[in-house]
Amino acid sequence: MRAGSLLLLVALLALGNQLPAALGKRKIVKPGACPPDDGPCLSVPDQCLDDSQCPSTTKCCSKACYLQCVPKLSVKRGVCPKDLLRCISPIQHLCQGDFDCSGSKRCCLTACGRDCRSPVKD
Repeated sequence: MRAGSLLLLVALLALGNQLPAALGKRKIVKPGACPPDDGPCLSVPDQCLDDSQCPSTTKCCSKACYLQCVPKLSVKRGVCPKDLLRCISPIQHLCQGDFDCSGSKRCCLTACGRDCRSPVKD
């Protein structure tokens, strides 16, 4: 009987560790945006899983192809329009973030790189 109780306890502990994932625990997402991840990839383990693991002025973003806490960028209202074109020329980035774009335009990823575009409503 004692072995059965021990086995039941181990099973309950194992299930308890999976409970947050099973309940669909939501990740924390802070306002702001992640900077572009254009650099070469490094084989480094992730430093964070979501924004809750980063200091207040940073976000958990992909940088050098792994997740790390980086300074967040401010973003303007609206969503970048979808670009259905395919690029046949070299990729060229004309902006790095919304702060590079005039008025209400956003720095959007297009087929040929980032460019300032008029946003569409959320």
